Amino acid sequence: MPTFTSLSILVLSAATFSLVIGLLQTRFLFTLKTLKFDLGKLNPISGLKRMFSLRSLFELVKAIAKLLIVGFVGYSVIKGNFAKIILSVDTELINGTLLIWSTFTELIIKCSIALIIVSIADYYYSRYEYEQSIKMTKQEVKEEFKEIEGNPEIKRRQRQIMMQYAMHRMMQEVPQASVVITNPTHFACALRYDSEKDFAPVLVAKGADKVALRIIEIARENDVPIVRNQKLAREIYFNTEIGETIPERLYKAVAEVLAYVFTLREKRETLK
Repeated sequence: MPTFTSLSILVLSAATFSLVIGLLQTRFLFTLKTLKFDLGKLNPISGLKRMFSLRSLFELVKAIAKLLIVGFVGYSVIKGNFAKIILSVDTELINGTLLIWSTFTELIIKCSIALIIVSIADYYYSRYEYEQSIKMTKQEVKEEFKEIEGNPEIKRRQRQIMMQYAMHRMMQEVPQASVVITNPTHFACALRYDSEKDFAPVLVAKGADKVALRIIEIARENDVPIVRNQKLAREIYFNTEIGETIPERLYKAVAEVLAYVFTLREKRETLK
């Protein structure tokens, strides 16, 4: 009876140890999903693929290695106690039983220690293998960056479309301008001033080089006055954004230009 009790304790200890190692390897993940019935698991072709995959072969090699290690430990214990086991045949039953039990206990303890060492090594290797498997390649990092930040080509195209749209909107405002101040072809600034709506002149369009020439062209097509003032055109271009009123320090200079433009317009209407 004591022998049975001791053996039961050893078996239960080994089972508990195996369960704990399994939980540690999965970081205490417990699921019944693998017990779920699946007809796909009965497919012989899929089964053969799993059996002869590189992963299965690797796991087989690991299992054989574990078996060889535990087998070697067991063999060493039995070999070391072989003479005592042979002599136990000529001893009394109780002494022979105790000798065999001590050998069996030593075998269980040393095999358990070997299994602990193998399991710990297997745990750390499995963890390393998992961490390596979830690492992304450079191409995967690039693809993920594209998904998060957006494809650079698409973003560039979107910026081009937005710039074209903004340019089109800006050019549509030129015919409503009160005056276009130029430098004479490098810069062009279209200003709108309506005493009923604006408390100060507003910049509705501006551009340099080709854009400036296009603003001047549209202004001529729509009879918008064009005034050449190199210094004022540069000041407005570099210090005012589209849709904003001009800086207060430029009020006087712009007022003089607008007064000149409005005077010309009145004379023209009088002549008509």
